[in-house]
Amino acid sequence: MFAKYIKISSAAKIVIFAFLTFYSILTLFPLIWLVYNSLKTNNDFLANPFGLPQISKLQLKNYYDAWVTMGIQRFTINSLIISSVSVVLSILISSMAAYAIERMIWRSSQKVLNYFLAGIMVPIQIILIPLFINFKKLNLLDSRIGLLIPTVAFALPTSIYILTGFYKTIPRELEEAALIDGCSVYKIFYKIILPLTMPAFVTIAVFNFLGAWNDLLIPLVLIQTPELMTLPVGLLNFRGMYGAELTKMFAAVVISAIPSIIIYFVLQDKLLKGMIAGAVKG
Repeated sequence: MFAKYIKISSAAKIVIFAFLTFYSILTLFPLIWLVYNSLKTNNDFLANPFGLPQISKLQLKNYYDAWVTMGIQRFTINSLIISSVSVVLSILISSMAAYAIERMIWRSSQKVLNYFLAGIMVPIQIILIPLFINFKKLNLLDSRIGLLIPTVAFALPTSIYILTGFYKTIPRELEEAALIDGCSVYKIFYKIILPLTMPAFVTIAVFNFLGAWNDLLIPLVLIQTPELMTLPVGLLNFRGMYGAELTKMFAAVVISAIPSIIIYFVLQDKLLKGMIAGAVKG
């Protein structure tokens, strides 16, 4: 309601439009540059890195070589497994933890919430060495379970923070009516609370998926076996093996970005609605 009272002059609109256009070009140019250079031969790229490729000489073979010869499909599958499972686990755990913290009355709920939120401020770099030492003692190095544990753990603080904000806005009368009708706590959680929290789940799913998909440090430290490497680590290794074949590496990078782009375009409406709803309600 406040927005309709804000008056913006024509000059201000032009300045805002020009700034947003410039920012969009600045943001998209690296991706566009990467795509059209991935369709060149290596010699064409080295001769003119900023020139467009000739239509008659488009090198679609670069994508075939990146997918088959360079073996990027294995890294893609590994990243999909880790990202998808971590999203499911983080939503499952954070939804129950946030519900207990926000909707149940117990003495230390605020302390537990603060404990989780403190995890947002912990840089991942400072826990890598202790993580490696402890996982080595537990024989969790070079395993998907060992990679999933820290990935899910680092996704929990932000997920719980978002969900507690949503749970706070749900009227308690809904739960009280359900209790009068004989629903148990578990039934209230699954039948009433979870359906109302779907926008927040979409927001969490997108953020956590992209975080796990693009994560480099944790897989780089915990995974050494090529068969278990994720996309960022696999692409990093290409630097030594295929460092001279730049256009094929560009094709591999473009392939690695496709799932993130698809998820954003498919879920952008729900993501924005979830973020706006959370901001307004929180």
